[in-house]
Amino acid sequence: MENKIINGHTLVFTLAGNNSLDNITVTHEISNFIADFTDVDIEILNTINNNLTKFSNTISKNKGTFVVVSKYSFDETLNIVPTLQEAQDFIEMEEIERQLNF
Repeated sequence: MENKIINGHTLVFTLAGNNSLDNITVTHEISNFIADFTDVDIEILNTINNNLTKFSNTISKNKGTFVVVSKYSFDETLNIVPTLQEAQDFIEMEEIERQLNF
């Protein structure tokens, strides 16, 4: 799957062939990110976990949302959901909360 933009402000991406996050294109228009790791093994997720946490912190500081789609719950600090639809719903709820200043 290639990177794709949904709802005009959310980038959905997967891992590059070398298990890095290098294929992410960040622009001023994109504030939310979904990492679709549906088919990624738990060993790889554990290997890149620190990078995901750093990325999540950066996105949060910029008032965005980062959600991981995975069948594994491998980190308590990351927003991890089992489906792409749930990731989109999570981002919608976060945006509503930001608009209401929660």
